[in-house]
Amino acid sequence: MLIKMGAKNIIDRNELDDKSGRPLVKGRWAGVIDTVGGNVLTTAIKSTKYSGSVTCCGNVASNEFMTSVFPFILRGITLYGIDSVQCPMDLRLKVWNKISNEWKIKNLNENIDEVSLEDLDTKIDMILKGQIKGRTIVNLCI
Repeated sequence: MLIKMGAKNIIDRNELDDKSGRPLVKGRWAGVIDTVGGNVLTTAIKSTKYSGSVTCCGNVASNEFMTSVFPFILRGITLYGIDSVQCPMDLRLKVWNKISNEWKIKNLNENIDEVSLEDLDTKIDMILKGQIKGRTIVNLCI
């Protein structure tokens, strides 16, 4: 599905979770959008190329932020926080318009799995193990 949407390659999630303890690793990204937080955000920062940018807009894994200043002072990267709460309405409308038009993701309705509330625990376990592709919708009526 990701290849159909335009991805050039797909990497294993373990490549995004460096546990070496090194303050910098090989620069790989010009820019990163992180929705996970925790060590994945740390890995993104220390593997961003010179003068790259990282945005942080989520904390699915953790709200912890543990890194050194080396990526910032040696590679000149920038970390941007994304706030949706205080964002002015005119800017929100511009972004929503782009998302519904020129940035709209095609084939988004492929690979949708519907699950009941009773089966949700099993599905969450599968998600945490990386065994799910696509989207899961919880149907409260089945």
